[in-house]
Amino acid sequence: NKDNKVDYHDMWSILYGRPVYSATMSRRKFKEITKLLRFDDKSTREDRKANDKFAALRELIENVNNKFPQFYSPGFNVTIDEMLSLFRGKCPFKVFIKDKPGKYGILIRILWYAETRYILKMEVYAGKKENEPRTERGPMALVTRLVEPIKRSGRNVTTDRYYTSVDLAETLWNDFHLTLVGTLQTNRKHIPEELKNTESRPLHSSMFAFTDSDSNNPVTLVSYIVKEKPKRNLIMLSTQHMGEDVSDDEKHKPEIVLFYNSTKGGVDTVDQMARNYTVKRVTRRWPLSIFFTIIDIVCINVYTLFILNFPQWKINHPNRRLQFLRQLSLDLIKPQIEERAKNLTGLNRTVISAMEDVLGRKLESAPQIIAIPPTLVKRGIRCYCCIQEATRKKIKCDKLGKSKVICVKCQKHVCGKHSNKTVICLKCEAENDTSSD
Repeated sequence: NKDNKVDYHDMWSILYGRPVYSATMSRRKFKEITKLLRFDDKSTREDRKANDKFAALRELIENVNNKFPQFYSPGFNVTIDEMLSLFRGKCPFKVFIKDKPGKYGILIRILWYAETRYILKMEVYAGKKENEPRTERGPMALVTRLVEPIKRSGRNVTTDRYYTSVDLAETLWNDFHLTLVGTLQTNRKHIPEELKNTESRPLHSSMFAFTDSDSNNPVTLVSYIVKEKPKRNLIMLSTQHMGEDVSDDEKHKPEIVLFYNSTKGGVDTVDQMARNYTVKRVTRRWPLSIFFTIIDIVCINVYTLFILNFPQWKINHPNRRLQFLRQLSLDLIKPQIEERAKNLTGLNRTVISAMEDVLGRKLESAPQIIAIPPTLVKRGIRCYCCIQEATRKKIKCDKLGKSKVICVKCQKHVCGKHSNKTVICLKCEAENDTSSD
């Protein structure tokens, strides 16, 4: 409902809030849950933080990553890219990326299937680790960890220039049985000088380079002139394409470039989807911020699975993803409301009405328990009945006494003159409790 930036006092307000919030739980309970929410054993966290700055959420994100591949098998082309979980609080691995919306946040690398936007695995950048082996650092180690769910499946992986290298292409081909397509930085190793040189080359021209025919690693490089003034070329790598095929249009783009464009774009779309309908609220705790982002990512995957199974569901609705998220949220909170409906004692009538709207049925009124002791408060307030009498008799109210007793029904302060005390033995009280259960 895009209420993530609304103050929680207004969310539970009768005038400005939505009834579904008050129907689910009280404002105090929501505040306490948000305050006390943790995702690991706090007593052992400091020992784990010595080797892992992401220790507070490591177990949770590993459990989520293990679940994703169990429910969906992607197609042939998967992509590795990154998204930014916006966060401006204190965090040891917060990054700044000027090209991303929001710029400041926590970087999440993801493996996903471009056609259906299903995320298969994610890894949060948690900074450099002390005494980390060289083989576990850098783009190559990151890619090999992300592609673990599709290892030896013969699929293709598309990456951008930060990850792509000839060494990575050979590793994926030999050890993981995967092909690679991606853009290359011009300062990477193994790029021939002829591909870097752009002089005397016309616009939209291509130059190819291939490995030896005897090699077990079929790597193809292409240099494509994309701009005339100033002249700029695009260098790409592929272990899937072996020829010099180009398109027939006026730009004569190589087949590798066309394939890359069809499989790479989309992570920004997923990022936009996660931010458009998000559960993320303003917080200074980075584990809670990442937890909200994980929920948004899970909701995107769940929506993808649901539409694949029920493609005709609300197909003509202008925003069926919003309808799906609303229905999902209602299905998740109904068990909590059913449990809360078992005891309606002390609930406001507006709260009970909201619960009835969510559950779609009438709720029985709460039984009146006559043996409830009067509620005491720390500070006395003038009796409500005495004020009514003083008003009729035109007596100054400041001369009236104060009371600390509150009526159990109307919740107003009353004195001993205007209230009755009920005495009940412990045996009868126990029988009342048994009958109410």
